[in-house]
Amino acid sequence: MKVLVTGATGVIGAWALRSLVDAGHETVGLNRGMTTVGNGILGDRAKQVEWVRCDLLDGLAVASVVKRTDPDVIAHLASAKPWQMDVGFVPRPDPPLGVHAIVDGTLNVLESARLLGVRRVVYASSKAAYGDFAGPYTYPAYQPVPEDYPPTPDSIYGITKLCAEQLGLYYRDHLGVDFVALRLAATYGPFKRGSVNTPNGLIGAAAEGRVSKGRFSEHEYYEEKEELVYNRDVGEAFRLACEAEPTRDAVFNIGSGALTTVAEVVEAIKAVPQARLPEIEIVEDGRPAREPGARSGHCLFDETRAAQQLGFEPSYGLAAGVADTVDVVAAAAKR
Repeated sequence: MKVLVTGATGVIGAWALRSLVDAGHETVGLNRGMTTVGNGILGDRAKQVEWVRCDLLDGLAVASVVKRTDPDVIAHLASAKPWQMDVGFVPRPDPPLGVHAIVDGTLNVLESARLLGVRRVVYASSKAAYGDFAGPYTYPAYQPVPEDYPPTPDSIYGITKLCAEQLGLYYRDHLGVDFVALRLAATYGPFKRGSVNTPNGLIGAAAEGRVSKGRFSEHEYYEEKEELVYNRDVGEAFRLACEAEPTRDAVFNIGSGALTTVAEVVEAIKAVPQARLPEIEIVEDGRPAREPGARSGHCLFDETRAAQQLGFEPSYGLAAGVADTVDVVAAAAKR
């Protein structure tokens, strides 16, 4: 089949594109210019992709590209990021950026798909669409979170991701577009940047040889857990969602099926000789350990739907994912 991929040179979009190319599908990469990330992940596969520049906020331009390339499926991974607009990341929050880039861009993709007969739109959503978790779904029980967990997002990113999902469900239920949303657990992989006080930030810095200094309480370091999923596995999930027969459900959790602590992440980094070890400071700064069941963004997904309806099973555990991240970054540096 032919698949048009938006956000095709991002840290996840490039893996989705690579997986589709390797499976023999004809691909169109929609972007605003090739990136170091895209080159590093795709390598020579980039030559097998038809590249198109397009601003997703220009509805007519999106429709023109869809009409000309005539894809069977659109994998929509283009998105603004929390660190571009949310409180805690930027000095001035930017709600319009989230609405325009995430909501309006998705609307233009959905409307083009409806008008031009695209079979399916696969959307990159996020665990942020849920908001925080509470009770048995977070520390210390971490009961798996199902897709019908009541969403209460409290960030611009999460709110707009959920809004884009709801638009997609409307098009699925009323306008004939087969819409599928993949809600991603915390992701990591080559060229993924993040705070060094997060596991994915520590992994990214270690793979790229950057100095990182993490500061954690004993509770944060040894006891709190998070589900991390490797971006190569996420790319496979998008390929499977593009290929799948019509599904009973429209929203799917995508993760690794495993919880990990920051301490375990650091041990996985230490096991890779080429990785740069982070400098970790364990402190007791007066903050109490999280109360059992208190609201938190850390959780474990229930991924039964994805396994049964998409055939998705992650291939990379933490140790293998960290090692592969380092290998991919090293190979990209040699090209």
